Amino acid sequence: MTKTENILGLKDKGLVSIIGAGGKTSLMFCLAGQLTKQGRTVLTTTTTKIFVPEKNQSPCVITATRTDDLINKSKQALCLYPCFSAGRRINENLGKLEGLSIDIIDGLHKAMIFDWIIVEADGARQKPVKASAAHEPVPAATTTHLVLVTGLDAVGTVLDDNFVHRPALFAANTGTPPGSIINEHAVASCIETEIKKARTLCSPNHTYVLLNKADT
Repeated sequence: MTKTENILGLKDKGLVSIIGAGGKTSLMFCLAGQLTKQGRTVLTTTTTKIFVPEKNQSPCVITATRTDDLINKSKQALCLYPCFSAGRRINENLGKLEGLSIDIIDGLHKAMIFDWIIVEADGARQKPVKASAAHEPVPAATTTHLVLVTGLDAVGTVLDDNFVHRPALFAANTGTPPGSIINEHAVASCIETEIKKARTLCSPNHTYVLLNKADT
């Protein structure tokens, strides 16, 4: 059994929604690569926006705005690639892949053409930690595995826009004054708040917290 299976329990089929900040995209493609090596078929996608994947992250990117079109394109792509990415469209000006609605992702999951669908279901503007607004995160309703990512490099930094996505919300949720130093208790409080909120939006069988960047 691989480390991926031991830690996240990704054994059969399912849908992973990744939320939080500080390494979501890297985790998504890392999991996709490991699952592909195990012989699984994997779709990587987002409900927000991500940079268009590099070839070493995803060998193919398909786009469509309808579930049936995505299913047909996915079946064709699976003849060539066991793992690839999908989105609504590519914004050439920003170099970003615009995400799919949760209804479309749920439809793809129910179609059972992939072993695993991995969704980046949150945005953080490349900050190590975030507090989510009312419209966030955006996990698929059929999520089986929920993973919250937090960058430990936020600890010891100043609570402001440089290190926190939506610092005013982070301050209100954790009781940490704006401009003060972020400590471990503030990060833990933020994690607790975000997990509780996400679990009102989906009913995962498994919930995990990934504390990223411990080496820094």
